[in-house]
Amino acid sequence: MKTILLMGGKPIGSTEIARYVKGQGDHLIVTDYLDPSDSPAKRLADEAWNVSTADIAELAQRCRRARVDAVMTGVHEFNIERTIELCEALGLPCWCDRRQWDSFEDKPTFKRLCREHGICVAREFCADDAGSVEFPVVVKPADGSGSRGFSKCHHADELAAAVAKAREFSPTGTAFVEEFVEGEAVIVHYTVHGGRAYFTGIADKHSERMGEGGAPIMALQVAPSVHQAQYLAEVDAKARALIESLGLREAPLWIEAFHRDGRFVFNEAGLRFGGSMTNHMVRALCGVDQMALMYADATGEPYDMPRPEPREGVCYAVLPTHLRAGRIASVDGLDELEGDPNFVAAVLVHAVGDEISGWGSAQQVFAYLHFCSPNASGLMASMKGALRTLSVRDDGGRELLTSLFDPSNTRAYPRFLVDDLNGE
Repeated sequence: MKTILLMGGKPIGSTEIARYVKGQGDHLIVTDYLDPSDSPAKRLADEAWNVSTADIAELAQRCRRARVDAVMTGVHEFNIERTIELCEALGLPCWCDRRQWDSFEDKPTFKRLCREHGICVAREFCADDAGSVEFPVVVKPADGSGSRGFSKCHHADELAAAVAKAREFSPTGTAFVEEFVEGEAVIVHYTVHGGRAYFTGIADKHSERMGEGGAPIMALQVAPSVHQAQYLAEVDAKARALIESLGLREAPLWIEAFHRDGRFVFNEAGLRFGGSMTNHMVRALCGVDQMALMYADATGEPYDMPRPEPREGVCYAVLPTHLRAGRIASVDGLDELEGDPNFVAAVLVHAVGDEISGWGSAQQVFAYLHFCSPNASGLMASMKGALRTLSVRDDGGRELLTSLFDPSNTRAYPRFLVDDLNGE
């Protein structure tokens, strides 16, 4: 039996990791500054520490006393950076070091790597020189995710406010300005094993805005992408070379790109599970268990990864359900989802007691619902059923749950979904 420290009990991925660790028969410690009532993974733990994940010195002392064998964390960027620091202090394995993490997290660095490997990226502009900018552009934090701090600018008089907003949401106070690329978005998944990068799936992503002035946020993902064959033929080898140049040993990662004018333009990437816990999708699409890989890497256990091969006759969807502003008083219908044979997982972001504001970002996601079916029609039926079943209400009984994608409105389907349905 090993002793595993989990950094953060509330962010996405924490409860999934906690359940996996407990399933291995290990002793689980969860640390954060929250009361267990506000920290779901703490309620699953064998031991809970009331220590912030920011307090590396205190955590290192406690880990040594508790003889912690491994440190793990979910998808929250702050906790990942602290996990890297703590593992270095303790001499424990971590799936990446700070240089490797920054190569993906820092958008200018990632784009430079893309150019070095012959991969198309959007043009960049100086945030403080409006005269050099060719509009329209997007302005966003140079280091961050979740659509926070994002703006689209059509005119020079909008730029200063957008740059200030992006800097507010950037941990380093840095804004990033680039040309607006309008195209069909895809999310590409890779898994690094034994130092080699393997393609492990590609999904089409449809986004919508939530509220006035909100950033485009994910409304639906469907895999495999209608662009999969072209991507594998034209870009995959370059992407694998880029990834392997970082010297990673074992790691999950994703890349967002746009398909425009017959080519792929890389946008951003993450050296972690996707925010919707895309390890579920990767496992369904090609049989690779990224959670098992991450556990094995952290604990020093071997992981015999099967050679990734795209599975025939597998369609996958991730449907984010969103929340209107209000306080969550009740959640109903989650248990009923288990009765759908296409249902894979519900990755919860919020729970009873959470106060939701009109952020217009991915912070308003209630849960990411995962479904797998032999065809797109099966996915549509499952998503319709889930939206009929789920209910999230405030103290006054008002329904808070909504969805940016309506599977009942076929006229609003994105092109890739229409192509999928027509191809059945």
